[in-house]
Formats: sequence, structure tokens, C-alpha cells
Amino acid sequence: MDLEENNNFEKLTTKSKKNKTFSEFLLILRDRWLLSVTLALPFSLAYVYNELQVPEMFQSSSSFVLIPPPQILNLQKVDRDQQVNGLISKHLDGLNSQELRMNVIARINENTDYKTELLAPYLSDGTPMKIQSIVTYNISVSSPSEGRPRFKINTQSRTGKGAMIIADLVQKEYDKFNSVKKTEQVQTAKDILELLLDKSLMEEDRILKEISDIKESNDIPFIEDEKKVNSSKKNQYQQKITASKLDQIQINSILRQILDIRKRISSNNEIMTKSSTNSSVDVESNIAQIKQYFEIDVIEGFGSIPSLRKKLLDLELERKSFVETGTGYGINHPKMFENTRQVQEVQELLGKEVTFAIEDLRDRHIQLDAQEREFEGAMDKVQSESRRLGLIEEAISKAERTLTVVRSSTDIIRKRLDDVRIEAALPSEQDDPLQKDQLAFEGIRFSPDYNKIKQQGFLIFVGIFLIVPIALEVIDNRVKSPWDIETFVGEDLLTGIQKISEIDEFRRPKIVGDDLDDSLTESFRSMYGKIQMNSRVSGSRSILVTSAIPSEGKSLISANFAHTCANHGSKTILIDFDLRRPGLHNFCDESNDAGVMTILNTPNATEKEIIEKLEKALCNIHPNLYLLPSGGKTRAATEIIEKKEFELLLSSLKKLADVVIFDSPPAGLFPDSIALARKTDEVLFVTRYGKVSRHVVKRLIGDIRVTGANILGIILNDLPSKKATGYYYSGYYGYGYYRYKYYSKYYSQTDT
Repeated sequence: MDLEENNNFEKLTTKSKKNKTFSEFLLILRDRWLLSVTLALPFSLAYVYNELQVPEMFQSSSSFVLIPPPQILNLQKVDRDQQVNGLISKHLDGLNSQELRMNVIARINENTDYKTELLAPYLSDGTPMKIQSIVTYNISVSSPSEGRPRFKINTQSRTGKGAMIIADLVQKEYDKFNSVKKTEQVQTAKDILELLLDKSLMEEDRILKEISDIKESNDIPFIEDEKKVNSSKKNQYQQKITASKLDQIQINSILRQILDIRKRISSNNEIMTKSSTNSSVDVESNIAQIKQYFEIDVIEGFGSIPSLRKKLLDLELERKSFVETGTGYGINHPKMFENTRQVQEVQELLGKEVTFAIEDLRDRHIQLDAQEREFEGAMDKVQSESRRLGLIEEAISKAERTLTVVRSSTDIIRKRLDDVRIEAALPSEQDDPLQKDQLAFEGIRFSPDYNKIKQQGFLIFVGIFLIVPIALEVIDNRVKSPWDIETFVGEDLLTGIQKISEIDEFRRPKIVGDDLDDSLTESFRSMYGKIQMNSRVSGSRSILVTSAIPSEGKSLISANFAHTCANHGSKTILIDFDLRRPGLHNFCDESNDAGVMTILNTPNATEKEIIEKLEKALCNIHPNLYLLPSGGKTRAATEIIEKKEFELLLSSLKKLADVVIFDSPPAGLFPDSIALARKTDEVLFVTRYGKVSRHVVKRLIGDIRVTGANILGIILNDLPSKKATGYYYSGYYGYGYYRYKYYSKYYSQTDT
């Protein structure tokens, strides 16, 4: 059952939102309908008047039909279409020609009746005009129907007869012009095309001869073959140059190795010479260094080096045998000395052979360098030949492209010449396939279009009538509607309080208490019911009432809401916490000698003392309703709120009453309300109709929400009567509209 009720509630809510949008729109129009009419009516009437000032214009028409002869119709479809399109293009050019227009103007000037008919409307307006300026027509071609295109001559004039005259003359003059000029035009076209064809063929021959002369003068019958030969030479020379460079690099590397070995051997010999001892170790070291020559392929097989290598190896083996067999030969032994001497001789001979090898390598390097330069010279010649062939190829290619264009032009000329020859060969009875179709008729008025002007004027009126109120509503961003509160601000609208200007200012806080206005009392009862639904506190609770700026009716709402709570059986305490400018005691005819300030200014007061002072300061102003005045003025309200005595006061108030209502300063001017919101359970925000910007209300609500207080909703105060009855209740609170409409009538009826 609960689920079904929730679904029904959601459906009603959705329907209410849809109706709300329509109601908003109607209200916006109702509020500003007079301004909308004031702006829309002049604009729409001005547009209609301006459009009606356009002079009357009439239009007429005549036409030709193109009937292709059998010779064309019997062609293939592609050829037939081309032939028909050619005829269409020719006649379209003729009908739009300046020569035809001048002929029509001449005929009008020759005929006094025609001239008078066309100029009469302009003369009556006092606007002198010439025939050349008023003869206007245009040609349209309809899509071929059964292969018969239709040329329609559309004319316009200030009179119906004038439009007919122009259409008739254009048709007659072109019929005459076409019949006289056809044969002459065809022959002229044929002569011109034949001349162009001869010139085009001569140009082809000239270009072909130019290509032939280029090849002959350069002795190049086939340019591609020459390019292939030149490319082959280029590759061969490049390979030779690369091989020569690699050989030179290899020789340089070998020379560096040989010179490094010579340098090490020379250094070792100097050391041995300076040393007084000729040790066996030094000789063996020298032999080991000499062997490095044999690791180089070029040295190993050069001259007598192989035999010297063998001899050095034998001496080395002999020396080792003296040491390993244990003969006891010392370094200064004659045999050892002789062996050393022979090693030195071999070394000297090797040095000479190595020198010869180095010279030989250097000679080879010089030869390779010369060979490289020779091939580079040949390569330059090949490159030059490549550039020459490229220029020749470019010249031939340019000539061939020109030849292609000329040949294409030749084909077009030849085809066009064939078309002309076919046209010239037609039988005489079919010499002119263009026939008159529709004759000119008296013109029909097409401008101004009265119905269209009326419709557009009405649309302009409706558009301005609708746009102006909506635009003004968008520009005016003050809080004025439930949409502003529930959609933009994002809070619940508790109620809308109607204007209370008819009630005395000092009695307004007692509207509910003294039952001064039944409809306003019902508004506060409705607000009370919705607050009960939105409240999250069970038991005794404290409610802060604040607004954005002064004069929004915050104190009025606080007092009447307090009376409403008291009437519903809740013991209520209304506190004047506007410590900067207290005023509730004046409305209730009470003294402000004791109150919040006197209670909180008692240092180190106990809860018992607070309650005692509170009971003395409370003023019973209505059954179940008590007023706690401010007890003075101060600008240090936030410091008072932070005192521990305030916490004792707040807890004491909740013990004494079911509902504690704080009337506070405006939240947009002073921080008192924000500080107090942290201490109270719930917050009511009051805003006056058309007083505060939506953005300001949204920002202040956000600041209050940061404190953690539960915002019960927003009360929209000081509504115009028409809005309260027709908008703010209808669709939002169900019974609201009917309450305002039928409330007085219901209670005025006597029981029957």
C-alpha cells in the first residue's frame, strides 16, 4: 500500500511540475501583457504599413517549346542528349541576348499605346522613367518532357496589360530574330569552326616537328636509351671511386701499423744501446717486436722478408737451445754474442725491407689517388651529360603536354563542327525546331501579397508579444517565483505571504494572534504544516528566522509563525535576537529592560540562575506564547553567542518550551545569523518578492548550510495579490487557489 501511495505521489508531483511551467508562462504574460502589446502593435502595424506601400506589380508569361527533329531523336541516347543540350544552350543565349532586349525596347518606343501603358503608373507617381529601365524579363527552362524542353518568358510590370505587352513582344521578336538569323548563324559557325580546326591541326604539326628537331639536333633518337647508358656509366665510375677510396684507407691503416712497430723497435734499440749490459731478455724482447711485422700481410710477403723471417726464427731457436739444454752459456759467451750479432743484422736488413715496403705502399697510395681524380673527372662529365639529357627530356615533355592540349581542343572543335554540319543538313521544313507554345496573357497581380503580409504582421505581433515578457523575466534576476526558489536556489518554497499593506503596521505581527485576516492566517497554517513535514527534530527544537537584507518581513514572519505554533498547542518562546536593532517588544507593547543581554551578562551564572532570570524576563503575549526581548543593544552579538552562558540559555529555553524561535539580523549584512545557525536546530529563510537577487539568496543559503543547520525552506513574502491567488498556490499547494477564490464566499454562506 505504501509503494502504491508513493507512486501516486510521484505522478501528482510530475503533473504539478508540468502545470507549473505553463502557469509560469501565463503569469509572465499576464504581468507584462500591456507592455508587450504596446511594443508589439506598433512594430507589426509599421511592418504591414511599410509592406503595403510597395507598388502593385503584375506578372505575365509566354513560352516556346523545342521539338527536336527526327535526325536528332534517332541518334543514340548520349548523342541525342548532347544535341538537345546544345540547342537549349543556343536558344537560352539568344533569349537572354542584349540584341533581343534592344529590339523589344525599339518596338515599344515605336508604338505609342505600348509606351503609354508602361509609363502611365510611374507618371501618376511623379517618377519619370525610361522604357529601358522598366522592361524586365527573365527566361527559365523546364526539364524536358518527352524530349521537348520549354522556354518560359516571365515578365513583370506595374499593370497587367503592360506585363502582357512585354511577354508578347519578347516572344514575337525572338521568333523573328531566330528565323532570320538561323541559316546565317549556322554558316558563320561552320566557317569559324573549320578555320579553328585548320589552325589546330597546323599547331599539332608544328609541335611534332619541334619534338623531332630537338631529338635530331641532339642526336638522340631515343632519350630513354641515352639515359640508361649514362646511368650505367655513372654507376661504374662511382664503384671505381669507392674502391679507390677504400684501398687508400686500407694503405693508410697499414702504414700507421708499420710506423708504430718501427717506433717501438727504435725505442728499444736506444735503450739497449744506452745500457751497459746486453741481456738475453732485451734481445728476446726485440725479436718479439720484430715479429709484429710478420702479422701484416703486405710486409710478410714483400721482397726478401720471407727469407729473413726464416733466418730470424732459426736464430731464435738456436738461442733458446743454448738456454734450455743447460750448456751453461752465459750472455758474454762467444756463441751467445755471435747469436745476438746475427739477430741485429737480420733486424737491420728487415728495417731496410720495411722501408722499401713503406715506399711501395706510398707509391700505390699516390697511384690510387690519381686514379680517383681521373674517375671523378669522368663522373663530372657523366653528371653534365645527365643534366643535358634532363633539359632535353623536359623540353620534349613540355612539347608533348602542349600537343595533348592541342589535340583535345582539336577533338572538341571537330565534334562541334559535326554538330553544326548535322544542323545545317536538316530538311527545310524542320529548319527551326523552336515553336511558339503559350501566348502572352494579361498579367496577374503578385505583389504586394495581402494575405502574406497580414500573416507576417500577425506573426511579428505574436513574436514580440511573447518574447518581450520572457526577455524581461530573464533580465530581472530577483526572486519572484517558485522556479527561482525551487529550481535556481534549490530549496523548498514553504509558502507565499500575500501583501498585507491594508493592515496597520503595528498590528501586522499579530495577524495570526488577533485573527486579523483569514486568508493570511491560512497561509501561516499551511506553512506550519509544511515545516512539520520538513523538520528532522523530534521534541523541543530551536528555529532561526533570518533574511538577506532588512525590510523583508523577517520579524513579521517570526511573530506570526510563533503565534501559529502556539495556536497548535506548542509552548513557544519568541526571542528578539536582533541585538543591533531590537523591535519585537514594541509590537507587543512590552518593556526591553530585561532580556537576552541581561541574562547573558551575568558572569559565571549557573543553569538555575539562568532559568530564574529567564522566567522573570519572559513576557506572556498570547496563550502558549512568550516573548524574550533583547534586553538592550550591542554590536558584539557573535561574542555573546560563543559564551558558555548562551549554551545554558539555549538548553534552558528548550526545557521551558516546545518551540524556540530566534528573530535574527539579516544574514547578508551581519554574521550574527550564520553564527547563531550553528547553535540552532533549524533555519527559516525569508525573502521579499522582487527585493533580492537569486544569486545572493543562493549564496547565503549555501553559507547557512555549511553550518550544519537543517534549512526548512524559504518563505516568499509580500506577494502581489494576483500572483498569490493565480500562481503561487495553484499547482504548488493544491488547495491554495481555491482557498483564495472561494474562502470568503464559503464562510459568508448561511447554513440551510
